[in-house]
Amino acid sequence: MPITRHQAQALLNAGEMELYDESRSNPLRKLDAAALDKRIARARRARDRARDLTQRQKLASRAATGSKRGTSGQANQRSKDKAALLDDILKRFEGALNPAVKKVAVKPATTKAAGKTSAARRTAAQPKQASPRVASRAALRQAAGDTGAAETRKAPVRKASARDVAAKKRIQAVKAKKKLLQKKTERDRAPRSWQAMDGVDAPSVPDPGFQSSGAASKAKRLHAGQSRMKPIQGSISTRGKRTQARRDGRNTPH
Repeated sequence: MPITRHQAQALLNAGEMELYDESRSNPLRKLDAAALDKRIARARRARDRARDLTQRQKLASRAATGSKRGTSGQANQRSKDKAALLDDILKRFEGALNPAVKKVAVKPATTKAAGKTSAARRTAAQPKQASPRVASRAALRQAAGDTGAAETRKAPVRKASARDVAAKKRIQAVKAKKKLLQKKTERDRAPRSWQAMDGVDAPSVPDPGFQSSGAASKAKRLHAGQSRMKPIQGSISTRGKRTQARRDGRNTPH
C-alpha cells in the first residue's frame, strides 16, 4: 500500500528521509548517472540494515509468540514497513538509471575498435601512397639529418634534491661572505678623508699607545685611584659569615 510522507517521517531517520525526498519524481529528473549510483548504494545499505533488523526481531520473538515466523498481530510491523519503504526507494532510483545509457556508451567504443581493425586490414592489403606534400616534408626532414632530430629532443630534466639545494645555498652564502669581507678590507685600508688634508700621499698611521701625554697621565691617576679602593671582601656569603663570626666572638664569655 502507498505510504505518505507523514507516515515515512515516522519510520525513517533524517538521512533516509533525504533519500525519500530525492526519490520523488521532480528531484529524480535532476540527478545524473553518477548521482544516481551514489543514491542507489546508500538506499541499498539502508534497506539491507532494515531487513536484517526485521529478521533479528522475528528470531527474538519466536519464544514469546510460539510461531515459527515470530509474528503475532502487529508485532514487528514497523520494521517490515520500513524495509518495504526503503526497497521502494531503491527501486525508484534503479528505475531512473536508464540501462540504455550504458549500452549507448559502450556501443561507440566497440564500433570504433571494429573500424580500426577493418582500417588496419585495408592498409595491410593495399600499400599507402604518400601525397606530394607528405613526400616533400619527408625529404626536408631527411635533408636536415640527425642534427635537427637531436635538437627537437628535449633533455630529461633532473629534479634537484633537497641535499643539492642546501649545498648550493651554502656555496652562495660562502661566496657572499667572502665578498663582504673583501669590501670591508678595502674600506679599512683606504685613506680617510682627513688624512688627505695633510698633503702626504701615504696615509699616516698613528703610533700605538696614548694619543697625548695628558691622556697618559690621566690614565695613570685613574689606575692609582682604583688600586687604593677598599676591597669588597669576597662574595656576599663570605661577608655574611665574617659578620656572624664577629657577633659570635662578642657573645662568647672570656
